[in-house]
Amino acid sequence: MPTPESHQRVVSLAHLSLIESEPARFIGIAFRAGFDHVDLRLSPATRTDRVYTPQERIRLCRTLQPVLQESGMRIWDVEIVRINELTQVKDHLPLLEAAALLGARRVKVVCDSDEHSLIAGKLAVLCELSAPLELTIDLEYMVFSGVKSLKAALQIVKAANQPNLKVLVDALHWMRASDTPAQIAGGQQDLGYLQLCDGPQEAPIGRELLIQEARTARLPPGKGQFPLRSLLRAMPAQCVLSVEVPLPPGQEPQAHAQQLLQATRAIIAGQNHEPAL
Repeated sequence: MPTPESHQRVVSLAHLSLIESEPARFIGIAFRAGFDHVDLRLSPATRTDRVYTPQERIRLCRTLQPVLQESGMRIWDVEIVRINELTQVKDHLPLLEAAALLGARRVKVVCDSDEHSLIAGKLAVLCELSAPLELTIDLEYMVFSGVKSLKAALQIVKAANQPNLKVLVDALHWMRASDTPAQIAGGQQDLGYLQLCDGPQEAPIGRELLIQEARTARLPPGKGQFPLRSLLRAMPAQCVLSVEVPLPPGQEPQAHAQQLLQATRAIIAGQNHEPAL
């Protein structure tokens, strides 16, 4: 049976979970499944993602406003900003403005450069642009990106020294980086929220297979071998959980969303009953 705590935690549905669903339909599916929030991909993360012009994106946001008002759903996170040596941070201002128009709380960033001082500088500028829009920037680390571990991400956040910059912890990347619950607990003040999924203990070999796993082969919470309850206990209390598990072939989108929420609530309900690592 779900516990009272499992219903108090705010749970969002990440757009990757139903990436083929256009935003209005995606919001409707998440609402009917019982999610509190959704994350929207309004800037491409892969070559196959929809590319919006700034004008198209603003028009989309305006059409989504009545959908959000009618359902009571909130946009938690908008993605994605990619930072590398060539990034002109001000070019991302239209995305930040679209996120603010939707009432989003966060904007996700990934980095394709391993020059961490450069990343910190560009993140500082992005945070300064985001602050008047009341947006928090979340840096996501991935073993196949320029920021490969929690330790590296925390060092960059400290170097950027911006109050609206946090580290996003993704359960998959946390596992593949061989990070620990103790490291999570030690960096709590600089952590934002948690992306939840599951998977096998053993990682794929090679960068391309790691990318493939992250984009297409995640498992629902509780269906793999990740110590998710230990991870959840180590994260800041009551942080938002964003569930990111792509739709398996042949699965119906509404059923998939409902199963993901049920699986997540079960993990929340059982977090105090799993032995600590």
